[in-house]
Amino acid sequence: MTISAYIVLAAVINLAAFVSYPYSGRFGFTFLYLSMILWAAAAIFINHAANCYGTAWKVTIAAGFALMCAFATLSFLPQADGVTPLEKFTSGNYPDKKTLYIGLLKLGVDAPGLLTP
Repeated sequence: MTISAYIVLAAVINLAAFVSYPYSGRFGFTFLYLSMILWAAAAIFINHAANCYGTAWKVTIAAGFALMCAFATLSFLPQADGVTPLEKFTSGNYPDKKTLYIGLLKLGVDAPGLLTP
């Protein structure tokens, strides 16, 4: 993978977590921006380390990078109720269509097909 692939992977994971758990309060977008910047910086170092090894290790490193990014994002994404998305996810509180609609709406995407009639 290239550096840009790692950065896109981190951005997709951050945006997916943000859309799935949109009740982030006033620091949600700040967390999103800073998290993407930090994971982009980490992608530079991880790409350099991955290029030192063979193809099998590159896939393992990419999977580890994705898991670390998802775990960190779900652990530290601020929520208005004070419960982290990882705790919500492990307790069975999965995002529904209305939550996804609100999350996409916060990003400026109107998807009325997600709302039930």
